[in-house]
Amino acid sequence: MSETILNGVLEEFAKLAAIPRPSKHEEQVSNYLKKFFEERGLKVVQDSFKNIIAEVPASVGKENIPLTILQAHMDMVCVAQEGYTFNPTSDSIKLIRGEKFLEAEGTSLGADDGIGIAEILYLVKNRDKFSHGRLRIIFTTDEEQGMSGAIGLDKKFLSDAQYLINCDSEKFGELVAGSAGSVHVIFWRELHYVRPDTKLPNNMLIKIGGLRGGHSGEEISSGRVNAIKVAVSIMRAITQRGKIRLSKLSGGRNFNVIPDSAELVIATDLKAELVEKICDETARRLKNVYGATEPNIKIEAQVIRRPDKVLHAKDYDFLANLTTLIHSGVYLMSPDNPAQVLASANLGVVRMNDNIVELKILPRANADELVDEFIEGFGQAARLCAFESKFTAITPAWKFNPDSKLLKLAKEIFTEQNGYAPEVKTIHAGLETSFFAKKNPALDIISIGTTNENIHSPNERLHLETVAPHVKFIIGLLEKISATKS
Repeated sequence: MSETILNGVLEEFAKLAAIPRPSKHEEQVSNYLKKFFEERGLKVVQDSFKNIIAEVPASVGKENIPLTILQAHMDMVCVAQEGYTFNPTSDSIKLIRGEKFLEAEGTSLGADDGIGIAEILYLVKNRDKFSHGRLRIIFTTDEEQGMSGAIGLDKKFLSDAQYLINCDSEKFGELVAGSAGSVHVIFWRELHYVRPDTKLPNNMLIKIGGLRGGHSGEEISSGRVNAIKVAVSIMRAITQRGKIRLSKLSGGRNFNVIPDSAELVIATDLKAELVEKICDETARRLKNVYGATEPNIKIEAQVIRRPDKVLHAKDYDFLANLTTLIHSGVYLMSPDNPAQVLASANLGVVRMNDNIVELKILPRANADELVDEFIEGFGQAARLCAFESKFTAITPAWKFNPDSKLLKLAKEIFTEQNGYAPEVKTIHAGLETSFFAKKNPALDIISIGTTNENIHSPNERLHLETVAPHVKFIIGLLEKISATKS
């Protein structure tokens, strides 16, 4: 039975992997999912945000059981290995199935959250094989970049439900019952360029790579090195020994991804050998501190042709000061649970395009008050460094409910099926559940999932052994709900 379930889920996942679905580009996959439900005669709505909302009738005799929502998001973070040709808006994900893991060739896998959708589709196709009350399937868009699908979802689709099972967590055996709030921060400034000074004769390209990257919520306390911060530290080290003018600073992929690579193009009066020595010293210091978590740190420097232009000294100082001032990593651990990150921030992207430099930062906190503090502090930092700043709408924190009936049922079913008790936790990452709870405070919510490693990176992989048990867990939970009066 387990092999049948695994193959059935992976069949659905393969169909999703064939459809390009980066955030903000979900129309094709949304249409595919709409057709899936229509072909099975189920009522389905595709709203203006391309969210999919489908109704699944109850099993015979279970029509009066409270409505349960099964929910997942359809977009994915699309990243590729350095040098791997991949267009996220047109290319499919190429799957590699091994004995223990499902991976992708050269790119992120998209199990976050494609595996959640695939499991739900499998359950819908096999709904006559288990007992359940009325189900509502909600697949949202843009979870990874702005959660606009969850924000825009009409609350009428949540107001009549008693339970919501979110299938977007990353470890089988964990029952997530709370998540962090956040706000997307963008800093930008107009740049002014000058011709390179002939007194700075050496021109260098410096590349930082070999880092692990990863999710800026779940991995923020795991010793992952931020490549942008490494680039800035090299700039500072060169400044301490000589003169520097910056032509280019770039790094990172997205707000919520710890940068695994960055590049610098500079003009300097230091000899190339000394710049190389500084890079080697920086790599050595990092390995001394982070060698266990970042064993493959790589910093390369090479001589290049003189760049056409470099930043004016004042612009360089403002940029260097701001990127140094912003701490990227953990800000605060929970006083109630020393193993739980309470507040953090990720300097996710820096780009110099034409005459503009842009920085993207994602602060998170498991208390809304701390998000407010980030907004105040980052706004002040921007003003001090002559940058403009923009803050998106706040994603609220999803607070733990110790009286959750759904959580109690889930613990019972999981323990019965697996022979050990699950871990109940709150996470330092954002989930759409926070918006659902805000729209219907009475909604009883948990988040569960298969085990997925290195999400948001080309090293992402799905633990195959967790797929069938996770599907059985959902089935057991739905059957338990269908046998329990509200």
